[in-house]
Amino acid sequence: MCFLEEREGRVRLPRGAVHVLRREADRAGLKLTFDDARVLPRERLELPTVPLRAYQSRAVDSLATVTQGTVVLPCGGGKTRVALGAITRLKTPALVLVHTHDLAEQWRSEALERLGVSAGLVGAGEVSEGPITVALIQALVQWPSAELESFLSKFGLLILDEAHHVAASTFHAVVDLCPARYRLGLTATPEREDGLTPLLELFLGRPLLVVTHDELVAAGVLTVPLIRTVSTSFTFQYRSARDYSRLLSAIAADVPRNSLVVESVVREATEGNTCLVLSGRVDHCEHLAQSVRAAGIRASALTGKVTREQRKALLDDARGGRLQVLVATSLADEGLDLPRLSRVFLAFPGRSRARTIQRLGRLMRPHPSKAAPVLFDFVDKRVPILRRHHLERRRLYSEVLGIAASELRAP
Repeated sequence: MCFLEEREGRVRLPRGAVHVLRREADRAGLKLTFDDARVLPRERLELPTVPLRAYQSRAVDSLATVTQGTVVLPCGGGKTRVALGAITRLKTPALVLVHTHDLAEQWRSEALERLGVSAGLVGAGEVSEGPITVALIQALVQWPSAELESFLSKFGLLILDEAHHVAASTFHAVVDLCPARYRLGLTATPEREDGLTPLLELFLGRPLLVVTHDELVAAGVLTVPLIRTVSTSFTFQYRSARDYSRLLSAIAADVPRNSLVVESVVREATEGNTCLVLSGRVDHCEHLAQSVRAAGIRASALTGKVTREQRKALLDDARGGRLQVLVATSLADEGLDLPRLSRVFLAFPGRSRARTIQRLGRLMRPHPSKAAPVLFDFVDKRVPILRRHHLERRRLYSEVLGIAASELRAP
């Protein structure tokens, strides 16, 4: 992958790489001058002040000074609050790029609640603009080039939520076109497992602020969940990577294993906890949700089959305590705002670093009606590859929570 173009005596590279350009020019003894073509619209927004914690204020101050960069905050650390603080500080029309309908709705809800602003929306068959406009990247990339460039030129601040996605060509193509003076990336998990982490700096600039889970726990912003390992009796003759798909199908269909998951979820929901059950398969989610409902617990599946309106209703019910159990696919791995969540069940194998960190983060947000949070990790110890995946998750739990791996024992 090459992000430096040489054509007709000109060199073009992503704007976030300006610090690399400066460094190399210094080494070569060259003096740089800049013709600043970034856009800052004349329209100035008058918005109410958003209360910020000290670290959030530092991030906003840094953005105002250096004009671009990424804020790395754990789930629950207030990334959206940082962005709203930046909008009120910079007083310029803002474009927020997201990749899911749920994130778009959350942003619009926060803008209305915190700032009293009815945010525009691009996506889901709608095109409306406002002082803050939330756009789904999947919608923008389908626009004709001239129309897209005209639209992007209206904003002085570009905000990229879940900024690690900038490595995808659909994302960085739009970001590269946007001439907004200010660029802000938000992420809890900047490290990508595909080796493309450097693209965050190339397109968004250096980190403005990096805050760890430990720091937020020490400040009382986040709580530390308990980790409970639940051993299953599941077995499978796994010989090579070609068997992995069959292995996952067997897990989803295994009756004793599913019964163990359902019994655990029902027990915790009966005690008044809000529960999130995670699986990698739609059919598995639907089966688990149906089984939990059969036990008299209010439960629903949250998958790609669920319409935008249904997803919004389900999440509103969960936030309000009217829905006890959500059984979800990877839709819940990014951007799920559910502070009262107190139980997470990993009902499907996996070892993704980013997903594991995000799933822990879902539990760490404090809420007045919330019991001490617990993550239930279902471990298939009789299958060596799945046992190894569990050991990798344990190392991440230890790293994120500051707990010795030896303390993460089965109950």
